[in-house]
Amino acid sequence: MATPPDHLATADAATHPTPAPPPPAQPAAEPAAEPAAERRATWFELFCDLVFVAAVGQVTHRVGEHPTAASAAGAAALFVPVWWLWVLNAVRANRFDPDDTTHRLITMAGMAAVSGVAVFVGSVGHSTGADIGFVASYLAARAAIALAYAVAARSDALFRPILRSFAAGSAATAVLWTGAFAFPSGPARHALWAAAMAGELALPLLARRRVAAAPVDIDHLRERFGLFTIIVIGEAVLGFTSGLVGGTRAEATTASTGAAAFALCAGLWWTYFNAGLERPGAHDGIATQWRLRDTYVFGHLPAQLGVAVAASALGTAVAQPTGHLDNAAAACLLGGVALYLTATALIRAAFTGPRETAVLVRLTGAAATLALLGLAPHVPVPALLAAAAAVVAATAAAETPAHRRRARTGQQDHTA
Repeated sequence: MATPPDHLATADAATHPTPAPPPPAQPAAEPAAEPAAERRATWFELFCDLVFVAAVGQVTHRVGEHPTAASAAGAAALFVPVWWLWVLNAVRANRFDPDDTTHRLITMAGMAAVSGVAVFVGSVGHSTGADIGFVASYLAARAAIALAYAVAARSDALFRPILRSFAAGSAATAVLWTGAFAFPSGPARHALWAAAMAGELALPLLARRRVAAAPVDIDHLRERFGLFTIIVIGEAVLGFTSGLVGGTRAEATTASTGAAAFALCAGLWWTYFNAGLERPGAHDGIATQWRLRDTYVFGHLPAQLGVAVAASALGTAVAQPTGHLDNAAAACLLGGVALYLTATALIRAAFTGPRETAVLVRLTGAAATLALLGLAPHVPVPALLAAAAAVVAATAAAETPAHRRRARTGQQDHTA
């Protein structure tokens, strides 16, 4: 017990001090509450990601050793349904993930269908058999997601509106996917597929009121999109390493080309995760504001597509390090990087405002990357890769102070 202040003591007490009363019994300390477990991607989700690694790889391989505008456009178009299947599975797992036997069996059936997508997507447009296999696999993967919602809706009425919207939308677009086979392979079939894909992407926006009550785990959602970004960056790493292994060139040229290609991949990773200093809870707007949530989710489509397109050309670039990239290959490589920087800048602008320093830095970096297209016919591949890597590195360095300032001030931030 603390000693009383001197000015409260009396003379008598000073002469004949009385014993201090025994201290009151202290209540037993309550055990500290266990902190809530942080939601992280499960091992099962990571296994499912492996299936999408195969699908994304087959899409990027469509560009081939000699990229053309047609092959790049085809790969970009087919990336969208693969990406959408991943988003549907990621969002479903974000809303509910019991990880029980029933859930695993349904999801594994869906992943088997995604494996079918990976098998056929590389040959879509080249044979009717591949087209049928691709569409059948894609619709089966969507059906597995609908079945997962149906099982969840049996015990939780919150998911019944989502199930109704998802089932109705899937049935409507399935008519377009399958009805396209009434036309021979070509523009008419592809146009119907594009309409079906557009309808699927629009469905969450049209049914927003029905899905608004669904829970959103912000950290888990951000982690999942970060992991898919790692997948597409991994394709870039695989592309340049495979190109180096298969090429024949001088050792010094191989080293410089590999170093520049690796620096570019590392820079893409760095810029995506460069805002990792933000304060906890800075992304709560994703859960409460549908505009931010939609911008975050759909903004990742061009961002991750840009990396995938760049990855598709990187292997071609390193395979001819002593020559120059043709216009199509250079457009894929540099255009993909510029698209990624632009998309992530616009995502960030939705959270921080369009005049925020990091937004302006990324848009400047995108413009500088596109400006390198004029150099492609005149400089060897290693120099072009080094210039692109330098632009991305300069972007990361220039925007870092802005991330640190936002972390210190506690303002809302976004990692992208």
